[in-house]
Amino acid sequence: MIIDKDNKRVFKITLGLILSLFVSVSVIMNSGYLKFIDSIIIGSIQKSQGGLKEKLMHLSTTLASPKMDIVWILIIAFFLWGFRNKIVALWSIFTIIGGDVVAFIVKNLVRRPRPSLHSAADTGFSFPSGHVFGIFIVISIVWIVLVPMIKGWKKQLFIQIITFIFLLLVMASRIYLNAHYPTDTLGAAFIAYTWVQISETFYVRYALRLKEHWRPVRRSYL
Repeated sequence: MIIDKDNKRVFKITLGLILSLFVSVSVIMNSGYLKFIDSIIIGSIQKSQGGLKEKLMHLSTTLASPKMDIVWILIIAFFLWGFRNKIVALWSIFTIIGGDVVAFIVKNLVRRPRPSLHSAADTGFSFPSGHVFGIFIVISIVWIVLVPMIKGWKKQLFIQIITFIFLLLVMASRIYLNAHYPTDTLGAAFIAYTWVQISETFYVRYALRLKEHWRPVRRSYL
């Protein structure tokens, strides 16, 4: 199968949950060390503004908006479906939609206010960053599904490096634009990682059953 059973997945999920809970609880408690970490990173990223850096930050945050995340996944799913990877196409859509539900629940449990100078366009609670959460899922699907389809390890590595750099740019852009605290972006990455691992578990458990019992995907590759 495209997504195989992983004996280490329980460990990965457990680790992700521990890291996610640690950051989430620290945010709720408004801990001093969290403020210290946030202030250092904010000062570093916002030290210089304007010019090419300003344009790059705005472009990164636009390309990784929650609406664009849905668009990227639908494009990926469209081509996967066309090449008879129908079940993994459905899994990709399930992962991004389920992830949005997870992020919404966490936001309303933690209820962290946005930074005081945030744009009026940025509404809702601050933790976790929806931009980072969504684009982490998109990039994870690219790594899990698309990268292995590419011939040549150099091309695979190139795509992984480019997408990882883009993820870092999105995280930096949300801080630069005062939309989030640094720990909002870090927490988003931890929670998204955990959700992707859980979603992969669903694929391994139900993909074959879906192929056997639902006619539209019976000729799908696994």
